[in-house]
Parts: sequence; C-alpha cells; structure tokens
Amino acid sequence: MRPRTLRLLLVFTMALTACGNQAPSGQRSVSPSPLTAPTFGRVDVGGYELAWTCQGEGSPTIIAEAGYDSAGTSTYFDSMGPMSDISRVCTYDRAGTGTSDPRPKGMHVTSLLEAKELHAVLEGAAIPPPYVLVAHSYGGFIARLFAATYGQETAGMVLIDSSHEDEIEPYRRYYGNSPEGDWVDGGDLIDISATRRALRTTARDYGEMPLVIVKAGRYEDVLTVALWDRTQADLATLSSNVANGASFASPMTLPLKVVRDANGAVSLGCSVADFQAKG
Repeated sequence: MRPRTLRLLLVFTMALTACGNQAPSGQRSVSPSPLTAPTFGRVDVGGYELAWTCQGEGSPTIIAEAGYDSAGTSTYFDSMGPMSDISRVCTYDRAGTGTSDPRPKGMHVTSLLEAKELHAVLEGAAIPPPYVLVAHSYGGFIARLFAATYGQETAGMVLIDSSHEDEIEPYRRYYGNSPEGDWVDGGDLIDISATRRALRTTARDYGEMPLVIVKAGRYEDVLTVALWDRTQADLATLSSNVANGASFASPMTLPLKVVRDANGAVSLGCSVADFQAKG
C-alpha cells in the first residue's frame, strides 16, 4: 500500500552521520570494540518472540521503525553502521516479519498494540530510555503511538515520509472492496479504524518534544499530491519544536534535532547545508 522509496531514509542517515561527533579520519579503530559490536537477540512479548539488534553506544538510543509490512533488520541493514557513529541504534522485526514469530491466531492487532510490542522488546532486551524514534511510512503510526504512550521515555522523533490517519479513508475509496485496500502487517489484518481513533485522540500533541518531518520531493503513491502535501504539513503541527527536511532528490538543508547533549536529551541546531541526495 505504501510503495514509496526508502532512499530518503538513507539521506537522513547520511546527514545524521555528518552532524555526529565522529572521530577524525583515520582514528577510528578498524575492529569495533565489544561495546560497539552489534548485539542481537529475541524477546518473548506474550507467547511469541520478536528479533532485535543494536549497534554502537551512547544515549539517547535511536530506535529505527520500519515501514509497511517490513522487517527492521533488513530495512536498516545498511543504515545501522552509519547511524551507530552518532549513538546507539536499535531496530527489530515486527511480528510476522523477518525472523520474528507470527502472532497467535485471533489477536486484535492495531498500531497501538505494535507500539506496546516495541516497548516490550526494549524492556526485555534491557535497552533503556531515552529513545529517539526514527520511523518510515507506516512505521510513523507506531512511532507516534509509542511517543504518546511512553512520552517520558521518548526524547525525540523523526518521521520520514510518514503515513497519516487522513489517508486511511482515501485509500479505502481508491481500492474499493479489493483486499489491496486492507492494511496487513506481518500477515495480520490491522484494525485501521481503531488505529485511526487512537492517533486522533492520543497522538496529536507532543508539546515541545523535538520532531523532525522529512518528506520526499516527489510523490510515488496512489493518492493525490494535494492530500499528501496537506498530511505531511499537518504532521509538522504535532509539536511546537519541529523542523522540516527539504525536498528529496535536490540540494537540501536538513535541520537535525537528533543530536546528543551531555544529559542524553535532544539538542537543537545541527544542520546539513546543500546536502545532495543521491538516488
């Protein structure tokens, strides 16, 4: 349902790395230390196990949430290293994707349930807060509901070409009764109506939480460009502390609010000027 390119995600990753506190060229060890070597495991979240992996060190921890019906470990396979130059970065496979177990039959699945599953993974894997959520496409639903539910643990959020609740009904009208209009993640039908209600009632005001909205320079989905522009603009109203990434596939200035300070909070003001997206 969301066949948008992930190239913009790589733009963000490269820009984030450029803004990070990296050692001068040639001073980084060829072999990672035990602290920076990738770690991985599985967590039981209620009778089924989800796979996770982390790389790097530092705080806040970057949590990378994959897009629609996608596994985090494969989506972010090439991005974990660059992001780990900034801070510790972790991702996981949602139920039924990648190497994670499917959910038991008959479960009522919503994006809020998936946000709670992510929290269970973080707790079970002993990955402590604070977290900066980096979410692509459908993963934006999960990240927003996670931040709304666990606000004290969320230091900031980056939404990359994120889905929006106002797209749900237009998708259904476009596809009619076709199963293509269903939202299916990891083999499970998502209760998208319940998800929309949760987003509208709980995930519309993040106060001063740092929020970055990154939007592709061209639209590659079935809905109208006008709707896409409106929904992406609306996401930028969810916090009073927001920055917008400029167009993808053009020289850009990307204000990044996701940089570490001494207290593990999120600082402001890092930017990448005239960064040329490659795609």
